[in-house]
Amino acid sequence: MNKTDKDLREDIKKVVSEQGFVNFQTLEIVGVLMAERVKRGLSQRELSKLSGVAQKTISHIESGEDIPSIETVVKLAKHLGYELKISLEKI
Repeated sequence: MNKTDKDLREDIKKVVSEQGFVNFQTLEIVGVLMAERVKRGLSQRELSKLSGVAQKTISHIESGEDIPSIETVVKLAKHLGYELKISLEKI
């Protein structure tokens, strides 16, 4: 069963309320990657094979159990057609 964008947003809201996420940038990145994976019809297992990131790790990231490293985000993003760009600005 493929999830709709609405379903994905609800899943993210649930994770935010349950896990108390304060790092919304990470949550946004995870949401984009998860939505793209679903949009492409890829299972976590298929993305794992493409990216070299363990399926269990992908599951934990998508459920909010783990916060991904930059290296992991780069690997997943690459295989979903995204590039991670980070900027540091003095405030």
